[in-house]
Amino acid sequence: MRPSVTQEPQPWQSRQGFPWEGIQYFPGIEPFITDGGAIIQEWQLAYEEWGPATGSPVVIFHALTGDSHVASHSPGGPPGWWERVVGPGSGLDTNCYHVLCFNVLGGAMGSTGAWSRDSQGKPWGSRFPNLSLFDMARSAQALMSAWHPGPVRLIGGSMGGMLAYAYAALYPEHVRALMAIGAPVRHESWAIAYHTVGRSAIYRDPCFKGGDYYDGPFPESGLAVARMADMVSYQHPLAMAKKFGRRKRGPDFRDFEVTTYLNYQGEKLVGRYDANTYLALTRAMDEFGLEESQMERLQETRVWMVGMESDLLYMPEEIQAHYDLLAAHGVPVRLAWLKESWGHDTFLVDQERTGGLVAQFLRETDT
Repeated sequence: MRPSVTQEPQPWQSRQGFPWEGIQYFPGIEPFITDGGAIIQEWQLAYEEWGPATGSPVVIFHALTGDSHVASHSPGGPPGWWERVVGPGSGLDTNCYHVLCFNVLGGAMGSTGAWSRDSQGKPWGSRFPNLSLFDMARSAQALMSAWHPGPVRLIGGSMGGMLAYAYAALYPEHVRALMAIGAPVRHESWAIAYHTVGRSAIYRDPCFKGGDYYDGPFPESGLAVARMADMVSYQHPLAMAKKFGRRKRGPDFRDFEVTTYLNYQGEKLVGRYDANTYLALTRAMDEFGLEESQMERLQETRVWMVGMESDLLYMPEEIQAHYDLLAAHGVPVRLAWLKESWGHDTFLVDQERTGGLVAQFLRETDT
């Protein structure tokens, strides 16, 4: 693959030590035309890979605030967001499988997005076009076909699971099987409502400046509030009660521990993410929905749905209904559950059980 035209790291990238060991770049050969008709003349995807090139190929699609760094590349290297799921001897055993994970088009960690510079050297900012998950899938196809020409297996959590559905609907001949964890086949009003709150907080930040803030200051307070709202949707009341109860902390014991936790999560995301990326990806998620004809294109694709019994964002009854919808359209689908009380974040928090389901999915779809 051709080398990329690299750009200076942004503040949130530098704080994470980006570019990481193992990062690579795939430059798009042709201008990218979005579903809305916009043209991105020059674009790239940041990606990483693990395991032997002769191993069975598996592609991981990341969630909303994820990136390509799913696991470390060497002992002592910076850990990834699925460090205990992907690696030698793990559920996705990199001794056996050749694994690819990339940062989506529009992402914040190396792939072309609002933060990156156009051909004139100016940040895209407010001029960056709206993207759909199908746009992200089509850009991924350019990378994935160069990486491995044959059918692959797909694994994605949350937004990554929806992106896996979109990719398989566009390219069913390139997909052996897919695993969608905590991911609906269309975004419903409950999830859209949470994203609406988050985007509104960013829009109302006086530093947002319509998206053209890259000369600083950044809309940090708006992004922090957006993250706080999302974290409420990612947790379950039982998990909140178990972790925090009504306990207080601080020198005068005035602050509830749950308040401190939400403030911490907001500040943490500000340190590693971009507000324009949040806007672009949540809009794409909200617009996502498989049509009947697209579901019928999955009839030759083995689909594993994994729901979280304590999920408040994509509730069990919604996941069950979407399972029924796929089955009614002739999709060979099965449904498994993660039963722990960590809410939507269960697939990230309980990596041992998640890794066990991933290993089972790979075993049962090996042939």
